[in-house]
Amino acid sequence: CGVASMADVLRRSLLQDKRAGEEREGTAGASADSDKSEQPKRTRPRHDASPRSCGLASPETAGHGSSKCTGSCVQVMRHLRLPAQRIASSAPRVGKRAQDEEGILMPQIGFGTYKLREARQAVILALTLGYRQIETAFIYSAEKTEPEVGYALAAARASGLAREEVFVTTKHWRKYHGFEPSIKCLELSLKRLQLEYVDLWLMHWPGPAYTTMNRRKDVLTEHGPWHYAAFSEAEMPAVRAETWRAMEEALAMGKVRAIGVSNFSIRHLEALRRTARVWPPAVNQIELHPWFQQRELVAYCQEQGIRVQAYASLGGQDASKASLSALGGPLSEQPPVLAAAAAHGVSTAQVLLRWACQKDFAVIPKSSSLEHMAENLRLDFELSDAEVDGIDALDRAEPGRQCWRNDPLRALDWA
Repeated sequence: CGVASMADVLRRSLLQDKRAGEEREGTAGASADSDKSEQPKRTRPRHDASPRSCGLASPETAGHGSSKCTGSCVQVMRHLRLPAQRIASSAPRVGKRAQDEEGILMPQIGFGTYKLREARQAVILALTLGYRQIETAFIYSAEKTEPEVGYALAAARASGLAREEVFVTTKHWRKYHGFEPSIKCLELSLKRLQLEYVDLWLMHWPGPAYTTMNRRKDVLTEHGPWHYAAFSEAEMPAVRAETWRAMEEALAMGKVRAIGVSNFSIRHLEALRRTARVWPPAVNQIELHPWFQQRELVAYCQEQGIRVQAYASLGGQDASKASLSALGGPLSEQPPVLAAAAAHGVSTAQVLLRWACQKDFAVIPKSSSLEHMAENLRLDFELSDAEVDGIDALDRAEPGRQCWRNDPLRALDWA
């Protein structure tokens, strides 16, 4: 499960983390993480950050495809089975892989790359630690992240890590809504990632692109949130249907192993269901954390067989100081989270991730700190029912939402 020739990189990074430890812990705002708002203060865990052997496990739970472990995995990785998706097509398939009859297995804990500086190095370290899902998107960091992830994946393959051992997720961008543009979007992603296929391709946003990024608030107030949109509200269901048709075609051709959506409400999913040939979507990736639990949407997804993947699991992501202050401070400072962290000798981030995992959600934490990468992967403890209930009680519904703050259509209250 480890990449032997990456060992030196890992050792160097461990040494760098050790040297930077005092500065990281003692200087406010000096965290090595790429998005400080997403990385809350952490209680000191009972373990160190050095990797340990993952042991051997069944294919359902192992963090690797091999029966041997070189000792660099942090823990045994649990997988979630995605719904089976099949579709016929006359187009030639990529390679000789057959369509998955029973649905593919996705590691429950992935490594996210949103707003991640030095993504190439971070992804290499994540793979060395034992992460086996890498999550990225066409638009991340103004389209700069996918190529960096591609270089890291290529380096890992050159070092002996088989392509089949890494689950790669990327996301379509709204600028490419429609059938032909969506096909082009995927081809660009595959080129950047240096891959013949991705394991999971998600429709990033149910809404339209905008005709300009210079959106004036006074104009939006006068004319409404759709004023700068490339498509009208009435057109969007048909536009999304064409995008989904392209995703179905990519699935049939073997360029993706599974297709899904992100940020979709129940209304968006119901509209898509009326025209989809492939149903259900394998995944709905949504903002989900104790402040914003989206219980109705989660229940719908579970009823339909759609796996829920949570982003912003630590409650920060794009949070402003004002929004966090209105909620009573960061999630990492809330009494139920602090109490659970102290009881289990883990960080508050680990508690928040474990809370999500115990609810059967997939998570995609990110960090550029090796110590925090290792902590985020090591969730081998269990919250009690009382601890889960205490964290559940933090739900603030819509006021708890922190992401997409600058999008005029962020309310998602349209079909």
